[in-house]
Amino acid sequence: MVWKGKMDILRLIQEGKVKRYFRSREKISYPGAINHITQRAPGREKLFVEESDYMYMLHLLKNTAQKFKLRFFSFVLMSNHVHLLFQLQEDNLSQAMQHLFHTYAYYFNRKYERKGHAVSGRFRQALCFDETYLLASSIYIHINPVVAGIVKNSEDHRWSSVVPFIVPFTKKTFVDYKFILDLLDDDIKSARLSYRKLLKQSITIKIGNIWDNQKAINQYRDKFLTPLHDIVSHNNLLQRLITSGSKPDDFDHYIRKRAPAIKAAKAYTIAQLKAKGYTIAEIADKLRVSRQTVYRMMKHHLS
Repeated sequence: MVWKGKMDILRLIQEGKVKRYFRSREKISYPGAINHITQRAPGREKLFVEESDYMYMLHLLKNTAQKFKLRFFSFVLMSNHVHLLFQLQEDNLSQAMQHLFHTYAYYFNRKYERKGHAVSGRFRQALCFDETYLLASSIYIHINPVVAGIVKNSEDHRWSSVVPFIVPFTKKTFVDYKFILDLLDDDIKSARLSYRKLLKQSITIKIGNIWDNQKAINQYRDKFLTPLHDIVSHNNLLQRLITSGSKPDDFDHYIRKRAPAIKAAKAYTIAQLKAKGYTIAEIADKLRVSRQTVYRMMKHHLS
């Protein structure tokens, strides 16, 4: 289905004329396809350790969107996984995701002295065929940090696209939030109020773990129709991050951070080096710190 504009969601709900949210092991790519992509770190590993890691991924998202002509709707970056919602303009899904995740994996492994996979195999894809699923996916993505217990409100999580969905946002952005808001109301102010209500009401929806349950999103969408039926009748740093007008130079300060900065990130790097067989003396020399500092960092990592 190639999306051409807004449909009457209330009529779709009342008549039950909705299509499936389709998952497949074989990646499906065609112009117009709307994809909910998920990718995570392997096992208990992390995908992001410190702020500059999140910043670099945001840089890559914008770069990938521009290079492969992806129309982004929503995203969230969590410590060990990501959710991306976008539409293809060309038949290039695999190439785009390979560019995004392979580039980030190379950066991450090099920075933290790691070996092995930084992401858990191939990304997961779900195709979105109608507006109810598009809305459900966007809401699901934005409440992820709340459901995980990281923040109390979606807007408190810095590393997502939620801000322009709920507060006035005048800058250009690579996130096409207006397309989704327009599904709720022609008036953007009213649409934002409705979206905020959906965020709050949808937090209570209980589903299985998306990584263990292939039908989790389908189940979520079915339960999501109830609050949707009832409703249809801030952060300067984040605004700058998702603004498409930002120049590449804006990210240079973070992209140059090829070495860990905060304690937790240093401790993570030390653990990686220790696992590779480095001695305490070699680790201290490599990171240009004292041996006592290495021992303290190792203790911090284990605590």
